Amino acid sequence: MRGVSGYVWADSPLHRMGAGAKLAGLVACVALVVLASSPLELLLVCALVAALVALSRVGWRSAARSAWGLRWFLLAVLVMNAFFFGAEDPVISVGPAHLTVAGAAQGVRVVVRTLLVVVLGTLLTATTRPQELIDGVRALLRPLARVGFPAEAAALAVGVTVQFVPTLLRESRQLMRAQTIRCGTVVSHAIMRRAVSYMRLLVPIFVSAIRRADELSVAMEARGYRLPPSRRAADGGEREMHA
Repeated sequence: MRGVSGYVWADSPLHRMGAGAKLAGLVACVALVVLASSPLELLLVCALVAALVALSRVGWRSAARSAWGLRWFLLAVLVMNAFFFGAEDPVISVGPAHLTVAGAAQGVRVVVRTLLVVVLGTLLTATTRPQELIDGVRALLRPLARVGFPAEAAALAVGVTVQFVPTLLRESRQLMRAQTIRCGTVVSHAIMRRAVSYMRLLVPIFVSAIRRADELSVAMEARGYRLPPSRRAADGGEREMHA
């Protein structure tokens, strides 16, 4: 069962693991994805991510949902790399565009890396409740708070983002349905008309995000929420009191 924030209710070792450990593991896995360059290294990283998906018990459909939403963007990235990465030994040349084997290989590497990072991020939100994620970010950033880094504000920003993204996605789907009812489906339009239709959605989505952010800030102020003072500010206040 999938929760509102993307959390999938299941009983797995990843669900029982602490949020801080999962965040550290995410950073390590992303580093492996970025550093993997040869086909064998990418294949090993893909096997590692597949093992994590199987271990999480969230299902392949839930793990690949976000990646499927990026299919057209990833296709564009693949085509751009294949035709514009290099001009040596072109297979096909069309004006300034040259399809090369090296460009196609580079495009495949970029697409595979992007898919792996997206799946890893989806696994994190699918196996970690929002409050646990906030606590994990706070625990990881706590050592930096000693030098004045706003760890509490960063943890709060992560929590608000995790809560806002599903809400904005849901409102975007509602706006697309409303546009379909009024003007017809955007899928059947030409490319330019489809792009204009999507551009028209940006303004109401942006206004909705601003409105929800304002409502959240008012609600937090009404409940008396205040961020704790930073260590530097607290030390400065103590020195003033001693003076």
